[in-house]
Amino acid sequence: MRALVTGGAGLVGLAVRRALAERGDEAIGVDRTDFGRDDPTLRLVSFAETDRLESLMRDEGVEAVVHAGGLSSPVMGAEDPLRTVDINITATAFLLDAARRLGASRFVFCSSHVVYGDVGPGTIDEDHPLKPASAYAASKVAGEALVSAFARAYGLPGASLRITRVYGPYRRAECPFRRIVGDHAAGLATTIACDPAFPYHYVHVDDVACAVLACLDAKDLPSDVLNVTSGERLTMPEVVDRVHAVLPDARIELVDGADPAPEVQDDFSLARWDGIWFPRYDLRTGFARYLAAMPESGVIRL
Repeated sequence: MRALVTGGAGLVGLAVRRALAERGDEAIGVDRTDFGRDDPTLRLVSFAETDRLESLMRDEGVEAVVHAGGLSSPVMGAEDPLRTVDINITATAFLLDAARRLGASRFVFCSSHVVYGDVGPGTIDEDHPLKPASAYAASKVAGEALVSAFARAYGLPGASLRITRVYGPYRRAECPFRRIVGDHAAGLATTIACDPAFPYHYVHVDDVACAVLACLDAKDLPSDVLNVTSGERLTMPEVVDRVHAVLPDARIELVDGADPAPEVQDDFSLARWDGIWFPRYDLRTGFARYLAAMPESGVIRL
């Protein structure tokens, strides 16, 4: 399989490229920047360069698209919603249309759990009403709608993955684990502002990559929208307990505050994945894997 992976220098994109390479497939990673890292197989192409991007897809014989690029959290672009729309919606529409015209066989869109909004208690399955509370969340809802529309109108099989909070090597956006590891290495304490009862749903990036590959491989997709999470619902004190099980001398102080994405979401259903994909890492084992895989500065290894 030859798959285009947008956001190829990002957390999810890198993990998908690595997972494809490990099984002998070819990933054509594209991104607007390599973030100053040594990544010789990454193609530097921005979403604004539509002619270059489509020519690359044609010349490389792209058979599938994994769209992991764009703004990657509600915090990024919060002060510029029109930029969020331009990057996250316009680029998705272009990629879908290029994939359609070039005869791609599958399109996987990395969406987000934030599309559900403030749900409160209860289990969230993929049929739950969507209540986006930010331009970022709304852009993900729009991307999902485009994926579904291209499947119905043009026969381009696609799936949107509603991914919860992802952690792993190479994450650049705000992440408590990155801060904890960095502060610990520097001999510093980490302060985390939180509501101690607020529920978190973390998922290791390698589990996300496996979910993407499951969608690429499935003869018949289980659904056009799928939740992707670890299955663990944890408060921040419980998160810290699991970190301390791996890094016992990390100094972590919890103070009163709110998460930057404060919508309450209780539990996520993974029923639609039955027999197709399952998460392998709870937070304790996932954090240990993360710690062991922290990259050397400036080096990308696929």
